[in-house]
Order: sequence, then C-alpha cells, then structure tokens
Amino acid sequence: MNHRHDRRTFLKTTSGLLLVPALGMGAITARAAASCPDVIVGTWGGDYETLLEKNIGEPIIKAAGGNVTYATADQVSRMTKMRAEKTSRRGSMDVSCLVDTDMFDMSRADVLQPVDASMVPNNANTMEQFRKPYAIPHIFSAMVIVYNPTKITQAPDSFNLALDPRLKGRVGLSDILYAYVGMTASLAAGDHKAGFAAGTKFLRELKKKQPKVYPSNEALAAALKNGDVWMTCMWKARALQWKKAGVPVEFAFPTEGALPAVFEAAVMKNSQNKPCGFNYLNAMLDPRAQAGFAATMGYAPTVRNVQLPPDLQSSVGFTDAQLKKFVQADYQTFVEQRPAFLDYWTKDFKVGL
Repeated sequence: MNHRHDRRTFLKTTSGLLLVPALGMGAITARAAASCPDVIVGTWGGDYETLLEKNIGEPIIKAAGGNVTYATADQVSRMTKMRAEKTSRRGSMDVSCLVDTDMFDMSRADVLQPVDASMVPNNANTMEQFRKPYAIPHIFSAMVIVYNPTKITQAPDSFNLALDPRLKGRVGLSDILYAYVGMTASLAAGDHKAGFAAGTKFLRELKKKQPKVYPSNEALAAALKNGDVWMTCMWKARALQWKKAGVPVEFAFPTEGALPAVFEAAVMKNSQNKPCGFNYLNAMLDPRAQAGFAATMGYAPTVRNVQLPPDLQSSVGFTDAQLKKFVQADYQTFVEQRPAFLDYWTKDFKVGL
C-alpha cells in the first residue's frame, strides 16, 4: 500500500470541508473512508465491539467502501502491547480505545499521535471539558448512587448514606472498579480533588458496616436483583443497562459531585494508516454513531450537534448543573497513587469481607 498516496488522497477529501453545508458531512465521510481500505481498532470485546461495528463500522466506514478489523483484548493487555510496540515501526493497531485515565497513562508513554483537527472535524463539536490533545472523547457517563427503591424509598443525595447503620451488610462494591470507588469515597469525605487519601479513611469506616465486594459488575447486578445488596456506586450507563434488564434499581446524582468516565480513542504514533485512523475517530463522533451508542449502551454523547429524543436525553444525559459538578480527577495523581491504593484495597479493605 502506498501510504503517501493515501495521505494525499485523504487530505484532498478533507480539504473540501468548507463544502459541508452543500454536500453534507455524510458525503465528506464517505469520500474519506473510501480512501481508507482498512483500519485496525484495538478495543474491548463483547458489547463494545459489537456496538462499534453496528454504529460505526457498518453504517459509516463499510458503507463508504472501507473496512474495520478489531483487535480485541482487555485494557491491561492492550496497554501492555502499546508500550511493547513503542519502538516498532509497524504497530499492530491504528486506533486504540481506552477509558480516560488509562489513555492519559498512554499519552505519558508517548505512544499516541496528537489529534489532527483537519482530519477530525467532528471533534470541534465535542464538549470542551472532555477534549484532549492526544485523543477524542467518544462517549461518557459518571459515577452515581445506584439503589433499590423498594428498600431505600427516599432517593439518596450523597454516597455518605453507605455509612448508615441501617445499611449494614447491604452496600455492594465492584472489585474491578476499585479505583473509582476510592475516588467516590474521597468525594463523599469532602475531598474534591478526588484523590485516594480521604477515600481510604472513608473506606475504613465503611468496612465496619460490612460491605460486600463482588468480582465483577455482573455479579454486583445479580446481588442487587436478588436483594442481597441495596446500594452501590456505579456508572449511570451501567445502571441504565441493569434497569433495562429487569434489575430493580434507580440512580441519584450525589450532591458532592460525580466522577465522569470518558471512553476515548486515539491514533497510534506507529500506525501505518494514520489518515484512516483519524477518519475512524471522526466517524466515532458522527451524530448518527453517537445517537446509536446512547440508545443501545446508555452512554451520553460527547458531541453537542446530536439531537436525541427527549426521553432518551433525560435518561442517558446530565443537566448543565450536573455537568458543572463533575469532578475531574488529577490524572497525574491518579496514575501515581493507584498502585498504592490497590495494595490497600487488596491487602486491607477486602480482607475479611
């Protein structure tokens, strides 16, 4: 493949962006995708991969003559591969999908190509608070209070409710979300920097109330469904999925603020198809794809030019007041303190529960 030719062809297609009002973004995307026969996307398997194909691969990339190959793995394996391939001239991925905290870690490892605004015009429509120079924000949600309304009849306004003696043995936590549980605990303790120190103190108090730790989000959902657990903290999008599946839950936005989770995508520095990778990022931000993820996965769009049905918007989205109360963790502190907090979580907090 002549990559220089592909890049010239791609730039020719994107140079016509001033014609968008006349041609429509769909036409521009189609022409760009046609010059990109294949793009390799590193992502999770399961629902996320399925929905990438359903909402982006088939209707946008393949419909324009392109093709998507998915390199599926968990995020730890994918990050390990990204680091291992740093010095390789030919990376195994063009695009990698990660949650924002992990993507920051990869930016520190210097494996990401800065976002080229001319190649990702849809990025101009994203919510400014989520923009990064090294990745695009795909979809987002936030950590909220999830509870069983038949057991807790008044909607909680703070995660501090977890310390209420009446909920002894009825608070459940997901082991795989240990870091976000720790930061949520810090917010409840009054630390709006969302570090781990205050969260550790909060969890020491919570441990006295005999919370239950489950190995996965799915196991936690089962405990909520059978009544073993009445309350937890979880991504709003996940709670919506649970509710749709028949789990008796509602959710509430905590007054102390909430941690956002932004799923991001970036092009690798050693990608052999950077223009095709950026074209895929642009398709991820297409209003059609954004609406599809909102309807099928419960995550809120990151672009402001998508019109969701009012009931769907109120379900997956957040009010302007809530968006202002999002507490963005200090990524540098997060990645530096996470190993020590994991040590506490594993060797102290979970012991005996």
